Amino acid sequence: MLSKPNNSNNKQESIRLVNEAAVDSSLTSTQSSTKPTDVGCVDEKTLALMIPHDQPVLGISKKNFVDLLEFAEDQLEMDRVLAVFEKSRVKATEGFPRTLRYVGFRPYAIDEHPASLPSEKYFIMSYKV
Repeated sequence: MLSKPNNSNNKQESIRLVNEAAVDSSLTSTQSSTKPTDVGCVDEKTLALMIPHDQPVLGISKKNFVDLLEFAEDQLEMDRVLAVFEKSRVKATEGFPRTLRYVGFRPYAIDEHPASLPSEKYFIMSYKV
């Protein structure tokens, strides 16, 4: 769980970044792997997107993905967007992580991982908007 500051009354609002049960069930499910991506805020200026390990590169519209980045910058006023992958299920040099490099995402430094996304479990790529 991640927390997002709620500016109206300084309460902490919990946001679930990844539904681990859904990720685990996707291994045995017959449903399409293009299910919605989980989203959450790491802090008030960083948006995190949990990318399914089996997300096909061709299953993402380039225009829609760029629109998402623009929305994060213009409407949500984010400074950074993180693409989060389960480390044990993804290769940093292949598939979706490789494609993200062409858009401007860069691997996130291991020592900068948020506590809620430990580097032992997650591979993170960062895009500065």
